[in-house]
Amino acid sequence: MISVIVPIYNIEEYLPQCIDSIINQSYTEIELILVDDGSSDSGGNICDVYALRDSRIKVIHKENGGLVSARKAGVNVANGEYITFVDGDDWIEPDTYRKLTDAGQGADVIAFACYEEYGEYQRIRKNNVREGLYASKNEKDLLYKSMFMDNNFYDFGLMASLWSKLVRRNLIVENQNKVSDQISYGEDVSCTFPCLLDAESVYVTNMPLYHYRQRQGSMVKGREAVPHSNFINIYRLLHMKFANFPSVGELLQKQLHFYMWFILLTKAYGDFGMKMTLFPFLKVTARNRIAVYGAGTFGRAVREHCDRKRDIDVAGWSDLHYPAYRKQGFDVGSPETIYNMEFDVVVIAILNEKLAVRIKDEMARSGIPEEKIDWVRQDVLETVPLPDWVKTVS
Repeated sequence: MISVIVPIYNIEEYLPQCIDSIINQSYTEIELILVDDGSSDSGGNICDVYALRDSRIKVIHKENGGLVSARKAGVNVANGEYITFVDGDDWIEPDTYRKLTDAGQGADVIAFACYEEYGEYQRIRKNNVREGLYASKNEKDLLYKSMFMDNNFYDFGLMASLWSKLVRRNLIVENQNKVSDQISYGEDVSCTFPCLLDAESVYVTNMPLYHYRQRQGSMVKGREAVPHSNFINIYRLLHMKFANFPSVGELLQKQLHFYMWFILLTKAYGDFGMKMTLFPFLKVTARNRIAVYGAGTFGRAVREHCDRKRDIDVAGWSDLHYPAYRKQGFDVGSPETIYNMEFDVVVIAILNEKLAVRIKDEMARSGIPEEKIDWVRQDVLETVPLPDWVKTVS
């Protein structure tokens, strides 16, 4: 049996589609655990109505405690040989679990791909490692060396999400219960990668079976504050876990270094005590006039930080998806506006270095001198120690 856990908090509009996609699976040996995490809408009532119709459904009503606590509530009552998750505003393909159990060769972890849904269009998001079974020590070591990050800052080798995995119950129960309820950003990584390390075997497929909904306005999600304890807890958990795997431990610690910079730049951007005028952009010096390309979470953080600094003047701000950001009140122009600005440096505020380099090359072809373009570089971050407060491991 497969236990499917759905954490639910104020998503009544999307919940029926999610539940229907699970209970109508061609693979019928499932247990559906709906965890109402203190919803203030009708989500809890919707769960109860479905439970009356289908004996495979369990409902847990609890006080709001966040995603980690909702997942714990679900895994601790699950009975399935495998446990998996579906977010309450997402849905899955009708043959998801049949295809995975048929293909997965009985592996402890079965990882798959997804569709990212953007309303009017969708795209497939895949894992960046070889498809197939990883069972021998050499095969698993090969997987571990790229699972956290492939050769590009920042791309995951394996998708970090828990909802893109089937995991043996003993693995998920042990590791999910070690994740601090205080972690609200990076909570998937904190469980997914420890499970992968503990697994005797891992099967990877790029069949897209999950529909990950990017809700309207998701590109302009608020930069809600993430406390220092969030980052400290993630670093402590993963640092100590990786120490138990000496054959790949050094490489995993290096990947953890990059991952921590990735989430710090995303959710805790500011003065990290660096001597750079604008971290991690080496080409920006005091009293520079800069143009900012990128209005995602990191781009907005960079723009806000520049506005607070007296020694940086922002010439303009642009992004490919500027219409969506302008609707949200951000003064973002089209990419073409950069070519009409006067600036000393254009900073590409995008954390995927592969994409940033493509944008840099396009700017250079369009006439911007390459020495006036800067981006987030893996080789720079490799040399910069994490802030001392992050590395609180005792």
